[in-house]
Amino acid sequence: MAIVELAALLAFIPASFVALYVWLLQSRKGSLPITTSEVSYNRSKYGNILNWDKYCLYIHGIPTLIISGEFHYWRLPDRSRWKSILKKYRAGGFNCIRIYFHWGYHSPDEGIYHFDGNRDINYLLDLCEELNLYVLAAPGPYICAETQAGGFPIWVIEKVQKLRHVLHSGFKSYDPTFSEYEKQWFENVLPIIARHQITSKSDGCVLAVQIENELLEKVLSIPFGLHDEMRFLCKSARDCEITVPLFTNDPFEAGSFIAKPEIDSKPSYHFFDRKTFGLDLYGFDKYFVFVPASEPIPWAFNVQKDPKKWKSWNPKDVMKALDGIESTVRGFGYEAAKSPIFIPELQGGWFTTYQTQHTFDDVYNYYGDSFTRIVFDSVLAQGCTMLSFYMAYGGTNWGTLGDIDGYTSYDYSACIREYGYISSRLRKLRLGILFAHSFSDLLVKTECVRNPNITTSIKNVFNSQRRSLVNSNNDQNNGVLFTFMRNFSEQKHPIFQVYVKYQEGQRRAQKYLMQCYLPYKSSFIAIGNYITTTGLKLIFSTLPIHLRIILPSIKNEENEDISVADTSCEIWIVPVNNIGEMAFQGEIIVDGNLGYSIRKVGHAIHILSFSGVVGFARIRNTESTKDLYILALHKESLGTLHAVFDDHHWIKTNNRKNFLNHSPLIVTWGTQNVHFDYSNMVIETEHGDQEHEISILSYRKPADHVRLHNHQTYPLSFIYKKQLTAGEKTSEVHLVPKLYDWKTRITNFKELGWRKVDIEKGGGGAIENNYVSGHVLYHAKFQSDYDASDVQLYINMRHRCTIFVNNQFVGGHTTFSRQFLFPGAKFGPELFKSLGDEKYDITQYLNSPESEEKNSMIIFVDNWGLGRQSVVFSDANNPRGIISANIKGLEPNTEIEWNICGVDVSKLENSYTSTGIPDENKESSWEDHNLGITMYGILPNDGIRWWKFKFHHPIDIKFKDILTAPLRLVIYGSFTSYIFLNEILIGRYYGNGDCAQHDFYLMDGILKFGEENQIKMMVYSWEIVDPEEIKLEIRGWEVDDVNKTGNLIRSKKGGNFEDEIDFELKSWIVRKEIIPMTFNQDSSSNNELL
Repeated sequence: MAIVELAALLAFIPASFVALYVWLLQSRKGSLPITTSEVSYNRSKYGNILNWDKYCLYIHGIPTLIISGEFHYWRLPDRSRWKSILKKYRAGGFNCIRIYFHWGYHSPDEGIYHFDGNRDINYLLDLCEELNLYVLAAPGPYICAETQAGGFPIWVIEKVQKLRHVLHSGFKSYDPTFSEYEKQWFENVLPIIARHQITSKSDGCVLAVQIENELLEKVLSIPFGLHDEMRFLCKSARDCEITVPLFTNDPFEAGSFIAKPEIDSKPSYHFFDRKTFGLDLYGFDKYFVFVPASEPIPWAFNVQKDPKKWKSWNPKDVMKALDGIESTVRGFGYEAAKSPIFIPELQGGWFTTYQTQHTFDDVYNYYGDSFTRIVFDSVLAQGCTMLSFYMAYGGTNWGTLGDIDGYTSYDYSACIREYGYISSRLRKLRLGILFAHSFSDLLVKTECVRNPNITTSIKNVFNSQRRSLVNSNNDQNNGVLFTFMRNFSEQKHPIFQVYVKYQEGQRRAQKYLMQCYLPYKSSFIAIGNYITTTGLKLIFSTLPIHLRIILPSIKNEENEDISVADTSCEIWIVPVNNIGEMAFQGEIIVDGNLGYSIRKVGHAIHILSFSGVVGFARIRNTESTKDLYILALHKESLGTLHAVFDDHHWIKTNNRKNFLNHSPLIVTWGTQNVHFDYSNMVIETEHGDQEHEISILSYRKPADHVRLHNHQTYPLSFIYKKQLTAGEKTSEVHLVPKLYDWKTRITNFKELGWRKVDIEKGGGGAIENNYVSGHVLYHAKFQSDYDASDVQLYINMRHRCTIFVNNQFVGGHTTFSRQFLFPGAKFGPELFKSLGDEKYDITQYLNSPESEEKNSMIIFVDNWGLGRQSVVFSDANNPRGIISANIKGLEPNTEIEWNICGVDVSKLENSYTSTGIPDENKESSWEDHNLGITMYGILPNDGIRWWKFKFHHPIDIKFKDILTAPLRLVIYGSFTSYIFLNEILIGRYYGNGDCAQHDFYLMDGILKFGEENQIKMMVYSWEIVDPEEIKLEIRGWEVDDVNKTGNLIRSKKGGNFEDEIDFELKSWIVRKEIIPMTFNQDSSSNNELL
C-alpha cells in the first residue's frame, strides 16, 4: 500500500507543477477588454506617411535606415547645451535619437508637473525638428537608466507597494491603483510628444513611442510579465492621441509581447482561452560585454577591481551575442517575422558603480576605439535596419539623479565624452555610419547569403554576407553583395588573403586571390557585385570604401549644365592602404596622382591596388565617358570625415530639392566637428590647435566671396580648401583660474527642524517624510544610565553613516554590496538585514552616569539612491537612512528619544537637487577665511562644514562665441563633499575610496562669462585631513588628443596631483568658425538644390 501511495504522490508532484505553470501562463495574460488590434497602428490611415515590412521602415514610401543614439536631456542641467550636443549627434552620422522621458524629473509631487526650463521637452522636440533628427520617444513610465527608482517619482514610491505591479521580487500582481498613476503621467507627457508625431505634423520628428522598458514576458521560461500592464499602457497612449507605432524592448531576444493578430482576431470566452497582447514593433536590447568590476550580476565574488589587471574583452562574447540575432528573432514568428530587426538599446559603453577603482577613462580603454564600430557592423550583418546606441552621449548625474550604479559622472565611455569631446570611438563608428547611409538604397533590403562567394586564409575574419534585394543601377545580375569582415582571429594577424569565387558570363566560375588588411578587433563592410553610376562593375573590394558620393548632372532653368564635374560621376573615399585591392570586370583606364598597379586575372578581371599615399585616382572603362574617382585619405583626415545627408522627409518638409537621398550634399574633412545649417546656408566648424584647414567636397560651386581655394592634393573641380582663421584671433588661454573670496560656516544641528520618529518601526522614516535626496539626519537623546563596562551602538543603514556623540566624532562606515540579498545590496531586497549591523563603542563619548544632562547623538546617513526596480526585482522601496539602531549597555528602562530631519523633496521644484541638509541654502553665519580649505584642512569634529569660493572663467567674454574650453573641478583628499556650481548641485565626491571620481565637469551652460562664478561645498570627513593632503583647483581638460580617446592625461610620476604633470600639456580648446556656403547664382535658388 505504501508503494502505491508513494507512486501516486510522485505522479501528483509533476502534475502540480504543470497546473501551476498553466495557471501562471493564463493569469499573466490578463483579462482587460483591450485587444492588440484595438490599439495597433492604423496603417490604412497613416501608412502613406510611415509604414514597414520585414526589412525596414518606409517614410513617405522611401525605405529608411534608422541609426540612432540615446540622449538624456535630464542629464544636461544647462539646456543651452542641448543644441550643441545634438549637433554632434548629427555630425556623428546619427539621423535619429532615442529619448527617455523621466517621470520623477518632471513631477516632484502628485499632480504637479513641470515642463519648463531644462524640462521643456516641447523645446527639445522643436530642436530635433530644426536639426532634422527623428525621435524614438520612450516615456516609460519605467525607464531604468541608472537613475533613482528607474525614473518613478518619489511620491509614487511612497504611495504604492506594487511598483511596476511587482508584489515581491519575482512575482507580479496587477495593481489598478498603480496603473492610474501611470496614466496620470501619460496624460501629462504624451500630449506634448503627440504634437511632434510624424503622423500629425508635416515636419514632425517622432517616429514611434516605446511603452515601458525591458518588460519580460517570461523569466527563465516562467511566465512573469503582465499582459494587462501592457494593454492598459498602450490604450492610455492611444487615448492621449499617440498615433505612431508603439514598441517595447525586451532585455534580450526573449520574444516578449509580440503582436499575434492571427490569434487576437479570435474571441476569448474563458480563463483557459485568454489571449496574449503585443505591440506594433518588436524591439530588444543588446548588452553583452561588461567591464570586469561592473558586471550586471546579482553576485560578484573575486572581482578584479584593478583596471590595470583587466583582461581584454573576449571576441567570442560578441560572436555569441550578435551572430544569431536574425534567426532567433525571425524564429519567434508572427509580427517579429514581419517587422524590421529593431534594437532600441545597443551597447555603446558601460556604467561604473561605487566602491570600484576605475574611472570612465578605464572603461574607455577596456572597450577600445573600435568596439562600437564592430558592434554596428555586426548587427547590420544580421539585417538590422533600426538601432539606437546606448549611450551616444552620457552626460552627468548632477544632483542626486543617479541610483546606486550611477555616481556623478555618467560619461559611459560613450562616443561623445561627458565634457563634449568627440572620441576616436565616434570617429571610427562614423565611418561605418557614412558607409551605411551612402549605400542605404541597397542596404535597407537584404537577405543572408547561405553560400557566400568568398573564403579567407585565416579563421574568424569573415563574418557573413548579405545580398541586396534592390538592383544596383538597373543591374539584374544577382544583386549587390555586402560582405561583413571582422577580425577576431586568434592569431591576431592584420594581413590575410580573401579568395573570391566569380563567374564571368558563361565561363566556368573560378576563384582568385585578393589581399586584405584589417587589424585585430576591427571591422568593415566590403562591397561587391556592384555597378557604379558610371557603368563600372566592381566584383569585390578588400579596400574599405567609407563613403560613396554621386555627383549628378545639374541643369538650371535655361537648361544649361551647371555641374561642378565635367559630367556626372561617382566618388569613393577610401583609406590610405597599399594592401587592399579592388577587382573590376573588364578593362579599366586609370589616372590621377595616386600611385597604382593593375593585375589581370582570368579573362577580364582587373585587380587594382594603390601605393599607400594620399591622392586621387580616376577610373573609367573603355566604353564610358563617366568617371569613378577614388579619394585616398590618411587616418587623421578620415577621423574628421563628415557628410551631410538630406533625408526625404526633411526635404519634403522644407520644400528642398535633392537628387539622391543616399548621396551626401556636402562632404568635409580636416576639422573635428562640422554642422551644416540649412536655414542659414553655412558650415559651422569646430577645430583644435592642429587643425588649420578644411577640405570641402560639393556638387555646387560656392560663390567667389566664400573664398575657397583649389586643393593641391585633390586638384578636382568639386573639391575646395579653406584656411581656418578663428584660432589666429586668440592667444593661448591659461585654464587654471585663481580661487578667491573663501568663506566658511558650520551646520548647527541644534537649529535644524527635528521631528520625532519611531526608529524601531524600521524604514528609518526617510521615505515617509520624502527625505530622498542625499542625506537623512537623526538625533538621539538619552541619559547616561549605565553601569556596564561599555556602551555600544549597533547600527544598520544605507549607505554611509557618520556618527557624533556629544559633539565628538565617533566614526563612520559604508554599507554597500554587489551581492544579492545582502546588506546594502544594489540589486533586489535585503533579505539578510541583520548582517548589516556595525558596532561602535561610544562609552568614552558619553556624559558620566552622575550627570543629569542627556547625551546627544547625531547620525547622518548619505544614501546613494533608491534601487531602480529592474527586471524582476522589487528594490525601489528598500529603506533609506537608518534601518535599525540599538544602544546596548544602558539600563533596561532607559528612554531613548529619536528625532529625524532632512529636506522634503516634494516641496522642491526638482526632487534631485538637495544635499538633504536642511540649512544648505542658509545665507547667514558665513565667515571670511582667506586661506581656504587647502590651508585649513578638515577636522571630523567640525561635523558638516561648508566652504565657498569664487573664480572667473578664464575665457575672456569677447572670445565666448569662438572658443569652447570646458573646465573641471579637481579634488583630492580623504573627505566627502557635495558640490554646487552657481547654486546648482552638480556633483558628489567621496575621497575615502567609495568612489573613483576626482574630476567634475563644470557645465558650460551654468558657468558665467565676464562675471564671478561660485563653488559651494558641503564637507565632512571620517579622519583628520591635513592641508597638504588636499588638492582643489579648477583646470581645463588636459586629455589625450593624439589618440583621440579624450582620456585625461595623468601624472607619469605616479602621483595623483596635476602639479606633477608636465605643464607643456595643453587643455582641450575648440575654436569655432562659420563658413558661408552660398553658391553662384546660376539656378533659381540656392536652397532649391539643397
